[in-house]
Amino acid sequence: MTKIKNIPSALFSFWVLLLTQATTLAANEEETRVKISCLPGERAALLTLKAGFVDPKHRLSSWEGHDCCCWSGVTCSKATGHVVKLDLSNTYIPNPEWDPYPDYSYALGGEIRSSLLSLRYLNYLDLSYNYFSNAKIPNFIGSLTELRYLNLSSSYFDGVIPPQLGNLSNLQYLDLSSNYYYIIEGNIPSQLGNLSNLQHLDLSFTFAYSNDVAWLAHLTSLKHLDLSAVYFSNSINWEGLGMLPHLQALYLSDCQLNETSFSLSHVNFTKLSTFDLSGNRFNNPQSLIWVRNMSGLKSVDFSNNNFDGRLPNVLRNMNSIEELHLGGNNLTDMKSSDVKNLTNLKILDLYENQLTRDITKFMEDLSLYGLQLLDLSGNNFYGNLSGWIGRMIGLTNLLLGDNNLSGRMPLSIRKLTQLIKLDLSYNNFYGPIPLSIRRLTKLINLDLHNNNFHGVITEKHLSGMTKLKTIYLIGNSLSLIVAPNWQPPFKLRFASFSSCRLGPQFPEWLKWQTNILFLDISNTSIADEVPVWFWRVFSKTYYLDLSKNNLSGFMPESLEFMSATQLFLSENQIQGLIPKLSKSFWIVDLSKNEFFDFFPSNWENINLEALDLRQNSLNGSIPQFICQLKYLHFLDLSHNFLVGNIPNCGRSNPDRSQKKYSRLGSSTNQSFVEQKHYSRLSFLFLSYNNLSGEFPKHLTYFNSLIVLILENNNFSGGIPPWIVKKLPALRLLLLGSNKFNGTIPDQIFQLEQLQILDLSNNNFNGIVPSSVKTMRAMTVKDEIDIDQRTSDINAEQEISFIKFMVLTIIEVATKGELLDFKKNILDFKSIDLSSNNLVGNIPEGIGALDGLINLNLSRNKLSGFIPRSIGNLQSLESLDFSNNELSGSIPSSLADLTFLSHLNMSYNNLSGRIPSGHQLQTLNDPSIYEGNNGLCGFPLPIECSESKSSQSFVSQNKNSHEFYVGAIIGFAVGTWMVYSIFIFSKSWRVAYFVIVDNMYDRLYLFVILNWARST
Repeated sequence: MTKIKNIPSALFSFWVLLLTQATTLAANEEETRVKISCLPGERAALLTLKAGFVDPKHRLSSWEGHDCCCWSGVTCSKATGHVVKLDLSNTYIPNPEWDPYPDYSYALGGEIRSSLLSLRYLNYLDLSYNYFSNAKIPNFIGSLTELRYLNLSSSYFDGVIPPQLGNLSNLQYLDLSSNYYYIIEGNIPSQLGNLSNLQHLDLSFTFAYSNDVAWLAHLTSLKHLDLSAVYFSNSINWEGLGMLPHLQALYLSDCQLNETSFSLSHVNFTKLSTFDLSGNRFNNPQSLIWVRNMSGLKSVDFSNNNFDGRLPNVLRNMNSIEELHLGGNNLTDMKSSDVKNLTNLKILDLYENQLTRDITKFMEDLSLYGLQLLDLSGNNFYGNLSGWIGRMIGLTNLLLGDNNLSGRMPLSIRKLTQLIKLDLSYNNFYGPIPLSIRRLTKLINLDLHNNNFHGVITEKHLSGMTKLKTIYLIGNSLSLIVAPNWQPPFKLRFASFSSCRLGPQFPEWLKWQTNILFLDISNTSIADEVPVWFWRVFSKTYYLDLSKNNLSGFMPESLEFMSATQLFLSENQIQGLIPKLSKSFWIVDLSKNEFFDFFPSNWENINLEALDLRQNSLNGSIPQFICQLKYLHFLDLSHNFLVGNIPNCGRSNPDRSQKKYSRLGSSTNQSFVEQKHYSRLSFLFLSYNNLSGEFPKHLTYFNSLIVLILENNNFSGGIPPWIVKKLPALRLLLLGSNKFNGTIPDQIFQLEQLQILDLSNNNFNGIVPSSVKTMRAMTVKDEIDIDQRTSDINAEQEISFIKFMVLTIIEVATKGELLDFKKNILDFKSIDLSSNNLVGNIPEGIGALDGLINLNLSRNKLSGFIPRSIGNLQSLESLDFSNNELSGSIPSSLADLTFLSHLNMSYNNLSGRIPSGHQLQTLNDPSIYEGNNGLCGFPLPIECSESKSSQSFVSQNKNSHEFYVGAIIGFAVGTWMVYSIFIFSKSWRVAYFVIVDNMYDRLYLFVILNWARST
């Protein structure tokens, strides 16, 4: 310090000046480096690359101006200005908790142009989660030799993996995974073995195949290898895989491997900590004895194989294991000796096995009280949670859903203070929710749905759950009673309170839940108006269900500001006009309300796939907007007051159409474009209206129809023969209770997929066409396949739509006699031609329809005999031939119909003994046969006499007798003619007796010889 003070002031000033100049120079140099812009040649290459892309959301809008180093996704070297990193991955995930995958509407598409080769210093390229539909992975990428990172995953590439990728000698990271929508096919090129610096290789779910994995042995730097869902031939030698000394994670799930096709007898996995063999076909866990050599394993996943019995021996002494996944197997038990050496086990996953034990004894036997995650869901455990649950104080996840557990939720649940997820769904728990549950302050996910919990949940129960994001209470009898001004301590993301009691006032506390993505408050006893704030607060909610309440009032004029995809408001008392909808909606159910019209709206950009407006008060014509809903699959306008006919979707304003479609080119045929828009409609319900006119000819524009229901209207005229060509996909056709007339065309029975046909209560005449036997779908018994053209609708929601409607149709088709239908309801097959003016015989060929479950030909003028082939209808459960003019006896083959539960033969001219045996003995209602004076026997009080039986025999076989009489007369005439020849022709007479003598001699000789042998 003294020396510094003694330095002359001039010298000190010089030092300060020198230091300042040095600092300034360094700063200027850094600023110069920062300001280096990209090279013109590389800028031009990027613009050419951009020109090849399709960019619907303008993600590359910043790619303009001179400095490409400032463009989105582009990184340049600060030293040289060369482009070194290009990250064009689609990372836009609007709601990661709802859907963890990026929104593909933000994806880039088009082509990857070879101008990319001008970026010679590029070491990082990421094009993941884009949409290069049907495009091949460019071979020229193999010339970007500076690449260290290459990610083309989940981008819809197809074709083969280019062997040129083996030229990327500097590559450390390669991910081609999940291009399974457009499958990367072909053999995995062995040239990948040249990537000696590769540390991460992911080819999972490309569905490529490999006949040789010897090339893997050359990847000596590899740490992470994922070959899940790659197909390997059975003759592969896997020893090369076992010689990767740095490998830390190995994933081979869903590869169809088994004991004979996969073995690693010699392994050098000294650093392997994660091993995944899930989703394969291993039956005998003892064949995996080589797993013992992986001494450092921490995570083992053998789930979804075919293991049975107890914990595989090979795992019992591996004390390094921290995670053990054995779900989806056939394990039946587990003992303390199985797990006593697994001292570091933190995660035990045994979901969906065959474990059937008292859960208390099971847990006490295992004594694994240090677990953090326990998944026993989907088994057959019984008993309660008392005792053992209070000792699992380290648990963060407890999953016990879908078992047979019962009892109350124990007070000791409060000890699980680390719990993040609690799932007790689909059990038989009962009683109130204990107040001590509020101690679970770290709880994020609470799932108690489908139990028998009852009682009250107050704000005190929920006061400590500040981190709660998901709550499912559906299917219980709980009441949520809180103060009107209660502000919850949590912000929910997913909430289902269906069947609980939240009303009668609309729950005001919901206004604080601004982050909800899924909200189900259906059937919650709310009898109130929907408050104005509700639609704004939940404008970003994806799924909204307020159905089955007593909601009243009016909807807002517009919901165009909402982001919801699914809205359910059915079975309420909401009235007025149907609001303008957001283009984000794809399922809207406003059925069973009091709507009477629509707000004027432009439906052209609406992406609706399902619209249910049944049982409202809609009047006037069917709105023309259905022609604008180009993605619509499901439309239900039944039970309204609509008049007129179906609008002509093939005709619109020429000027507007020309303007709208002009961008498609002058050669575009307008009607073709429009038909393309409407061809997606698959389910159309228009029953119970006042629609009229002939069979709607404009249905020719809906050639993807699977279900068409027009019953209970005023349609007239005949069924057009074009139906078989224009509506070839029809499976359900209900035209009952209209005014259709004429004969039933043969073409209707040529619809190969038709499995429910209802033409009842019309004015059809003529005969039942013999072509009825050609109805192929009535003979097959396989479950209906949902047509691929409807796959855009959420599968579960779509199937629920279909099943609900089929149940309704079954009730209609059987005239209110809901069958005890034990098969899949999508298997229901029915023909109803009742209440028409049909004449003639019942076709014998109807017996070919062995998949038929309901057959109703009642209330016609059919005559003749009941065909014997009726006994071939082995699936039949309901049969109605009543109120016709049928005669003769009831065929005995009717007793062979073992599933028959509804039968009506009343008011015909049938006679003779009623068949007995099998299922007919259970049909003991005499009214089944009333109005047939000639019938006798059980269940009628009239006993059969011999004379009556004889009469019935004569009656039953009238046609047969006529045949026999004709045969006898023919025989007599023929015999007389032969005898006449013998009388008047001597040569014929001599020849005849010579033949008879020869036959006698041969017969005599045959008898003598055989008698001699036997003696």
